[in-house]
Amino acid sequence: MKLGVYTGSLVDPAIGAHAVVNASNPSVALGSGVSGALREACGGTAFQQELRERLEENFDAELEPDDCLVTSAGTSTAFRWVLHVPAVDYRRRDPETGGPSGPRRVRACVRAFLDAAASLAKENNLTGQFILATPLLGAGAGGLGPVASVDAMMGAVHEHLRASPPEQRDGLAKLVFVVLRPEDARIVEGGAAKHGFPLEREAM
Repeated sequence: MKLGVYTGSLVDPAIGAHAVVNASNPSVALGSGVSGALREACGGTAFQQELRERLEENFDAELEPDDCLVTSAGTSTAFRWVLHVPAVDYRRRDPETGGPSGPRRVRACVRAFLDAAASLAKENNLTGQFILATPLLGAGAGGLGPVASVDAMMGAVHEHLRASPPEQRDGLAKLVFVVLRPEDARIVEGGAAKHGFPLEREAM
């Protein structure tokens, strides 16, 4: 699995993603920021209703940090699936930070969406071709900031690659970290280097 970084919008078709990650909350309510952009790109109110229905069907409860809800991309033609993980929880303080997110929560979310993406790739004959795009989990509203978010996410990627069997490890072709600012792209590059990962800068 290769790693890349893209400066721009998560919903940009130029990324070429098969699926994108929604840094959501336990109830998968689409708010502002990345979730708001996904809401608009995927069909607005109708997409939010689909999320509620899928959450009830698949979990019958709110998401835990190691859960990943897989849905369609609604009306979007830029990608086929959205992988929803509860990167923040505003109702319960994180035991590590006292805020809505923390490194342990972020790592659990990353492992969950990587496992879900590998399963999607296998089920849809996309093994070794699947491209997944993700924002920095917990970096904004979660209060972690980009440095702590990137460190937690890269650590989880490392754990995933080390622990997964070859067929699952090779399921994804590329994981693209999507950021809005060039300075955050440099943080992603530094985090990848710290964990020994080569990283490609995606063309804008």
